[in-house]
Amino acid sequence: MSTPPIEEATPTMMQATCHTPGCPVEDVTYTVAMYPCSVPPTWRAVCAQCGQAVTDIVPV
Repeated sequence: MSTPPIEEATPTMMQATCHTPGCPVEDVTYTVAMYPCSVPPTWRAVCAQCGQAVTDIVPV
């Protein structure tokens, strides 16, 4: 039995900003391609510098 092909979601360009106090990239906005999650929250990101969840994610 063969496995059906996996459908790849289309990425959405989003702007993500880390607001963690003391983070080296605090308040710096990055434009990134994001893929929707299948369960809420739809958009999730983690700061690559401090490891904290990014909660400021908006569409471009």
